[in-house]
Amino acid sequence: MRAASGGAPRTVDAAPRILPGVFHRGRLIRASQAMLLLPFWLQALCVYLVSRIVSLGIMGMVVRTQPDSPWTTGTETSLNDFLNFWDGGWYETIAVEGYPDALPVYATGEIAQNQWAFYPLFPMMVRDITMVTGSEFAVVAPVLSTVCGAAAAIVILDLFRTVTTHGRALTGLAFVLFFPASPILSTAYAESLTLLLQALVLLLVVRRRYLWAVAPVFLMDLSRPIGVAFAFFMLIHLISRFRRRHEDPYPRAEVVASWALGVLSCVAALVHPLHAWIRTGSLTAYTDTEAAWHTGETHLVSQWVTAGERWLGPLSLPTLLVLALSLIALLVSPAGRTMGRTLQQFCVGYGLYLLIFFTPQTSTLRLFLPLFPLALALAASRSWAVRGIVLVAFTLLQMIWVGWLWHFTPPNDLPP
Repeated sequence: MRAASGGAPRTVDAAPRILPGVFHRGRLIRASQAMLLLPFWLQALCVYLVSRIVSLGIMGMVVRTQPDSPWTTGTETSLNDFLNFWDGGWYETIAVEGYPDALPVYATGEIAQNQWAFYPLFPMMVRDITMVTGSEFAVVAPVLSTVCGAAAAIVILDLFRTVTTHGRALTGLAFVLFFPASPILSTAYAESLTLLLQALVLLLVVRRRYLWAVAPVFLMDLSRPIGVAFAFFMLIHLISRFRRRHEDPYPRAEVVASWALGVLSCVAALVHPLHAWIRTGSLTAYTDTEAAWHTGETHLVSQWVTAGERWLGPLSLPTLLVLALSLIALLVSPAGRTMGRTLQQFCVGYGLYLLIFFTPQTSTLRLFLPLFPLALALAASRSWAVRGIVLVAFTLLQMIWVGWLWHFTPPNDLPP
């Protein structure tokens, strides 16, 4: 308070508030209710658009610190160059040159890194689009990836709505699209395409349209190495359906259709490795090429302990057990059960695949993306604070992922 010139007191004007009420709970609730009035596909695209603005914004900031790299096309690295880093170069080689007829070897006789480690669907799609449009790979690949990511967002929301409430489904979608490795959805990688096909296949299985899922499964298994994991999932799913047939009817038509999908999913998982065998004459061409990125040898399960011993010493095995038990506990928890039995089964199948075949490395976070149904477990909380914390944490982790892993430090660096 201070006296006016006439002696009467007047109140000092309050300092203006910045964005008053934006984060008020009531306003957030009204905004979410308005959002829910839109068609579900438009809701998915709105969330996807916001996520792309955030992710590309982070990429744009980090690229300003990027020195010249093997993928730099001009005097300095552009954002478009940045979106074509790392495996984007391998996909471009496949699109332009195809696959080698003989496995390249180093002077030591070990198999060298080569195109057979990468699946053909995405680069072949980019190649065909470039032939039609006259554009170059570096332009078409990130655009195709971004478009596939938009379609994946729609299908994921539809899938999530099938097993839970719409509000939780939308929250789960937001968690997927802001996942720390989600910037990959706008790069020259096949993750967006695989995510779209995976979500479509899971939606068809949840709705028990097994035969409709056959073609998408073959396409999915030609996009990324997810076929073995899906075959594991189908085995678990078929056993579950048989054991629960008295409480969950399992008519003969579904028995035939589901087992047909199960068998064909095993066949689909072998298409790319068989292609590598036929072209190169080496039965182990694909697995040998995959091993070239690691130790040069193929290991099962033990690679987790070996990698853990390198980083954690004697705590390796206990840490692995804690991680495995934590995943199981999350899946069987009340929050985990909100994703529905079928999506739980897929997470188990994919987890087994990672445990048996995958070698822990800096790409681990990116390979967790197919576990996207777990986002529904995080979305089980109704607390706005919890949801906000998850989104903020994921956004901060995106910055770390892009700045540490996607950013390339010459002359050599760890891949994302």
